[in-house]
Amino acid sequence: MNLRNGYVFVGELTTVGRRTGLPRTVELRMVYLDGKFYAASSNVQGKHWCQNMLNNPAVEVRAGGERLACQSRQIVDDQLRVRVLTLRDSPPLLERVVFEMTPRDPR
Repeated sequence: MNLRNGYVFVGELTTVGRRTGLPRTVELRMVYLDGKFYAASSNVQGKHWCQNMLNNPAVEVRAGGERLACQSRQIVDDQLRVRVLTLRDSPPLLERVVFEMTPRDPR
C-alpha cells in the first residue's frame, strides 16, 4: 500500500456487530496519518460503526486495494483530533469525534 501522509480518501471499515457478532462494513472518509487511519463522526450514539468499535476494537480497514487488520480507539488527545479534522475538512468540523485505527501488522 502506498498512501502518502495526510491523504484523505474513501475507504471501508468493517466492525463486528455488537449484537449479532457479524461483520458490518461501512464506507467512510478517512485520513491516513503517520501509518494510522482515522475516521470521524458527528456523534457516537447514533452511529452503529462507532458503537461497534467501542464494544470490540478489532476492525478491518480496506484502503489502497488492501485489507488491514487494525486495533481501534477513540481519540481523546485534542491536538491530534483537531489535526485529523483539519486535514479531513475545510473548514474543519471541530465538534466531531475521531477514531484511530492502527494496523496490527504495520507495513
